[in-house]
Amino acid sequence: MGFQNFEKALELAKQCRGYMSVGCKVVGGGKSDEVISHGEKLIGFKFSRQTYEFFKRVGFLMFSGKEIYGIVMDDFSGDTEDNAVEFSLKQRKEWKLPKEWLCIYNFGFDGYMGYLDYSDLNADGEPPVIMAVGAGKKYIVAERVAEDLGDFILGLVEEQLARQSQ
Repeated sequence: MGFQNFEKALELAKQCRGYMSVGCKVVGGGKSDEVISHGEKLIGFKFSRQTYEFFKRVGFLMFSGKEIYGIVMDDFSGDTEDNAVEFSLKQRKEWKLPKEWLCIYNFGFDGYMGYLDYSDLNADGEPPVIMAVGAGKKYIVAERVAEDLGDFILGLVEEQLARQSQ
């Protein structure tokens, strides 16, 4: 449902047990327009509205062992594992990651990662979230996981809230 699901996901995330503490927290804080613009220059493309707003509002998001990569250090000199831009650039260099992909999630099994695929934008200009795995010097797309970032985050949050209510 586009930007509405993005808004809903960020709002519902606040209901996760332990929000702003160990179990579910927003970490890093939102980033400035200048920092986000620098990230766009480094990665080589403009971020979609949802990606831009995600970086601007929360930086990156973590809850119940799940982490949606974002921008961590303002100068892009931090831990590349948590930084979508730095980690994607590292994967481009070391593993020939497609230039249109932005790494946002580690599925936690057998090297499968979540990427925003900027080569396949929807009518709203949003990239889908795909699951892919590196295989030598190429990547194999396992599946299209969500229509866009908002749908992806919403799915993770709703799954967590369902577990909490059991």
